Amino acid sequence: IAEAHAVSMAGGLAKQGMVPVVAIYSTFLQRGFDQIVQDIALLHLHVVLAIDRAGLVGDDGPTHHGVFDIGFLRQMPGMRILNPASLAEQRDMLRWAVEDYDGPVAVRYPRGTQGSYTGSAWQGSDGALVKCHRNGSDVALITYGSTLQNALDAAEVLAEQGIEASVLRLLSVSPLPSQQVAACLRQTKLAVIVEETASGSGIRDALGWDLQKLCPDCRVEGIDLGHDFVPHGTLKELYERCGLDAQSIAAYTREVLAR
Repeated sequence: IAEAHAVSMAGGLAKQGMVPVVAIYSTFLQRGFDQIVQDIALLHLHVVLAIDRAGLVGDDGPTHHGVFDIGFLRQMPGMRILNPASLAEQRDMLRWAVEDYDGPVAVRYPRGTQGSYTGSAWQGSDGALVKCHRNGSDVALITYGSTLQNALDAAEVLAEQGIEASVLRLLSVSPLPSQQVAACLRQTKLAVIVEETASGSGIRDALGWDLQKLCPDCRVEGIDLGHDFVPHGTLKELYERCGLDAQSIAAYTREVLAR
């Protein structure tokens, strides 16, 4: 249990010209919060945080769910946060973080497989940071990382009920590609942000604020894991319990459309 020491040591290695990769579970990276701020972010050092077990982890239990890291990492000036949705994309993002970037960067990835998407949309920070996986004119589901599969499945459920949903995925959550998202919302006036984080630890408020300024006619809603600690259970059970499975996302979207 030496995460704080590992992060500080990585900062020292970076000051000596090396490019350290610090691989730590999301839930245990919390122990290094102060060191990330003082020993890496404040000095804008090139340290790569490889954040394993991002999001729900199922049978690892409540101590291992990685649902807070986006909240505390987004507070740090200059911190890049990337969210791959496939193993191929994870590889491309890690390579870019090590070889092409110069500063603090986090790559978040889940335990196990990430869904049916196997491609990679990552083209570096100068490329598009929003990928449209499905077009629809009634509502836009906005998500990132492994929650992509749930959003795609929810769009299929909605389509069966006569509701056409776009599915937009953010490759970066810091900085937020708000203008790129806004450009994709021209066909719809409703956006639903779907994220696998504890309430208050995600991007909903920040992205919603940006979109209200960029798209004054757009309505922005959001769904996440809620305020409680998430208990033990399989991923399927936990998604259903927390309202992040495809059926629940579709039901929530129908509800906000009906308001």
